[in-house]
Amino acid sequence: MDWKQASSLFIFVFLIINICLGVLYYQKVERSNQIDIANEKVLSFEKENIKLPKELPPSEGVKLNYLSGRSKKFEATNTTRSNTVVKDKVIKDRIATNLPLSAIEPDAIMEDLNIFMATVPYRGTEYILSGIDRINKRILYEQTFNKYPILSNDTAKVVVNYNDNQEAYSYEQSYIENLQEGIGNNNKKKQVVEPRRALEVLYYQNELKAGDEITAVRLGYYSVVPNIEGQVLKPTWQVAVLHKNGKRETFYVDALNPQEPILK
Repeated sequence: MDWKQASSLFIFVFLIINICLGVLYYQKVERSNQIDIANEKVLSFEKENIKLPKELPPSEGVKLNYLSGRSKKFEATNTTRSNTVVKDKVIKDRIATNLPLSAIEPDAIMEDLNIFMATVPYRGTEYILSGIDRINKRILYEQTFNKYPILSNDTAKVVVNYNDNQEAYSYEQSYIENLQEGIGNNNKKKQVVEPRRALEVLYYQNELKAGDEITAVRLGYYSVVPNIEGQVLKPTWQVAVLHKNGKRETFYVDALNPQEPILK
């Protein structure tokens, strides 16, 4: 090989190396720019003047799937009391002896009604206290599956009524039975998105604005088609919001596919 050929080959190899180094440098710069842009787009709720709870529910390692089940058909013959009423998959009954409530507050209610919930309603230990309606004097419990509540579902709750003397005197119950995970061949659990992601979805969908306050965030199951005998429930983030104008709203964001339409 003469000198001209060798020098030409050397120049060609040198050019190839320079081109490769140039491509690698360009890719590195692009990645750096993408990271900077992503960091700039991180939503700061504090800067947007949107108040969050001090702590959000944990989501790391939480994997859930869709549920299916059917509304239980109660029988009036299950009780010896003559004032039991069964209608539309709901059983209504008086409490044998009025139960005094030391205070209409969550901790007191859970203690005062602990034995009642464990012994009177059907599978009462599967329910958790979810709210107090002081206007209508009702105490609300939600059915759970593996400790996660079935959210805002009239076919999966216990309602305890109390009087002006702060005594629980009657209750009504509905229950979803035969709950099973997975729909059809889809039996694989999936990691739920972080609760912050659900809040970001609400913000970018213009459901959250400056001056709003997130008062509660819960992970549970929400009915795809509520209030029917057979139900499909999907993992959902429930977000309670107090808007700047004083209006309260509750939103439901799909915990597996947050791009799905937001429900209210």
